[in-house]
Amino acid sequence: MRTPDARLVDFGRVVRRARRDRDMSQEALAQAAGLAAKHVSEIERANRDVRLTTLLQIADGLELLPSELLALYDEQRRRA
Repeated sequence: MRTPDARLVDFGRVVRRARRDRDMSQEALAQAAGLAAKHVSEIERANRDVRLTTLLQIADGLELLPSELLALYDEQRRRA
């Protein structure tokens, strides 16, 4: 088993935290973002790389601007 990229781990943490802050399940985020729940789960666990279109869908599902989601990611990277 390979070690996940630290950037993907941090992005997954940001998605999970933002989702939980909104009291959303993975299924609810997936539905709001137009993704499969398994896809959201894999992103949160850093098992899947994130394409730009997926990042935009996640931001929409969380009702965030993409820049806000990336700002949260930047904060997470500074803490790591």
